[in-house]
Amino acid sequence: MQGTIAQVIALTAFGNAFLTGAPGYSADFYPTNSTFVFCKEVKFVDLKRDGDKWQESSYADNPNAFFKRLKSEGYQGFRLSYGPSGEKAVTDRMLVGFVGGGGRWLLEAVGPKGSDVWEARWIVGNQNDPDKRIWHVTYARIASGLRTTDPQSSQLEHLKTRLSSNLRSIAEFSRRQKLDGFTRSFEAGLAQISSDEPLKGVYHGDIAPKGLLPKSAYQLLTAAQAAWVFGGMGSWNDLGFQGQDQQTYDKLSEELYQLLNAAIVQATNTSYSGGRIKKPWWQLWN
Repeated sequence: MQGTIAQVIALTAFGNAFLTGAPGYSADFYPTNSTFVFCKEVKFVDLKRDGDKWQESSYADNPNAFFKRLKSEGYQGFRLSYGPSGEKAVTDRMLVGFVGGGGRWLLEAVGPKGSDVWEARWIVGNQNDPDKRIWHVTYARIASGLRTTDPQSSQLEHLKTRLSSNLRSIAEFSRRQKLDGFTRSFEAGLAQISSDEPLKGVYHGDIAPKGLLPKSAYQLLTAAQAAWVFGGMGSWNDLGFQGQDQQTYDKLSEELYQLLNAAIVQATNTSYSGGRIKKPWWQLWN
């Protein structure tokens, strides 16, 4: 799973623990959480249009300060949103290996006057940083005061069933093609879906506070980590086949990408049961 996605998941889940007073939030969430390990800074700014230009003003210097300020201003919780990029020439699955590619992940903060929407920008800094903290991350508030409504009920068990079916099929396809490394990833995803201790055995075992989510949500979040094979050169996206095999590969790959994104959103959003934006974010300005 790309670090950009893992980080916004963690911000949503740990932010909800902080705002609601649920157990699991720690004052050292930033910078010790694994989703920040390669980040030099993670800050938050207001982004407002001034004529034909955008102006930035500081909101919070780090995630801990961000949560504290939002709580002092009466915000109730966070929700995670995903929407397609709208790119027609190439699918989001094929673009996900690029920074900012693969669709847009947004952090929705639900407040007393509606929802605000925050979006991240990742910029490479010093690539020779001795601690390998090369990323400068800025979350900008790109909209505010949006109307919210009650959330749809989560479909975690249904998603688990659909994802398990896809992973079995794509693992069998991978096995026939003798792609052992990818086969292990798909099988690992299947194992996480039924694991009694899903936070074990994945890199981001701290992606959400322990005890905050239902077990099925942890299973989906860690299955998404284990089975996420999408990226750039050398990834699952970099493969090509002939004839019917190519059609099978395309179908199963697109289905897996969509299922993993849906699983991430629904599992993460079990950390908060409050309102959500009435319209999908990509329709807000249409």
